[in-house]
Amino acid sequence: MPMPTQSLMNRFLCRLFRHGAAALLLGMACAPAAMAADGGDGGDGANSRWQPAPYSLGQGLYYPAIGLRLGGYTDFNFYDVQGNKSSYDVHDFSLFLTQDIGTQWQLFAEVEAANPVNNRGNTDVDNAELDIERLYVDYHANQYVNFRFGKFLTPVGSWNLVHADPLTWTISRPLSTSAAFALHANGAMMFGTFPVHGNDLDYWVFADDTKNLDIGDDQNNVYTNFGATEALHNNFRQALGGRVLYHLFGDSLSIGASAVDYELESPRDKYFLSGLDVSWNTRYIGFTGEAIYRSGTDNRPDELGGFVQTQIPLWRGFYFIERYERYRSSTPEQTSTIRTTAINFKPVEGIVLKLEYRDGTDNLSLAPDGWLASAAILF
Repeated sequence: MPMPTQSLMNRFLCRLFRHGAAALLLGMACAPAAMAADGGDGGDGANSRWQPAPYSLGQGLYYPAIGLRLGGYTDFNFYDVQGNKSSYDVHDFSLFLTQDIGTQWQLFAEVEAANPVNNRGNTDVDNAELDIERLYVDYHANQYVNFRFGKFLTPVGSWNLVHADPLTWTISRPLSTSAAFALHANGAMMFGTFPVHGNDLDYWVFADDTKNLDIGDDQNNVYTNFGATEALHNNFRQALGGRVLYHLFGDSLSIGASAVDYELESPRDKYFLSGLDVSWNTRYIGFTGEAIYRSGTDNRPDELGGFVQTQIPLWRGFYFIERYERYRSSTPEQTSTIRTTAINFKPVEGIVLKLEYRDGTDNLSLAPDGWLASAAILF
């Protein structure tokens, strides 16, 4: 009997994941010893170029003589949510490569296997796939002006720019950080930092031309929460936008604003999105929040919503997180509220364990009630 295409894909990705992970981890473990055995003490010029810096978990394996860094992250997730069978998966396995090219150019690539291992129940949105998550070249002119060319994360809000599981407070992602815009852009970006009244102002300005420059051809999922059943995509066709982020009080407080004018691939409509975000961290508590508003030229209702979240350090790497979100979506036409309570534990640098419970109203198809747990490692 012929094997279903998805099963073949899963088997291929599982094999790739296992072999890739094993090769990378083995290489990282053996590289220092191998370089030393090859005379990496400087006696041989070729070998000394491959002498790595001391490795620390979460920092990647760095070869300073050739400006090469290898790293990545992976996570293991379990969730038991309303309307779904209890499931587990390796949600992401991402490999990073950063290569300096001279003193001002730098290449970065992130290849990601999404859902390479799972025991999926009755959900149909998280199909296994191999993506080029990011692929770009940077030109660093100075701290004020830098350029990026290729495929990069869309600079809207804070969450989308730092969304890797080991670096986020919760397993689930707020709807307002994924539902209204494409998570990736293909094109060019200018970015940098200016001093303003004694504080730093970061800026990003980008132009997307995905219709002519589609790198990786992956799908930007609208709803990325575990158990979501609305399999919609938000790929840009063309876009023009930017973001600013102002840092205050020694970077303990930051306030950001984003704006993007864009056309989506399907449905082929034009939209304008504006957003605000804030982050305030003290010794005893932290606050984060983001909000977006999207209007369009089609007949669908405007999308708007946002979240507020607190992070409270408890004891020796334990944190308590509470989040409230309200979001009005156009497809389906509904307003959802979602409450998330979570524990985040960081036993050592690079490893994060999480447990969370969420519930809400009118949220079954986008972020259903239930429990989620994960273990993530940044290597």
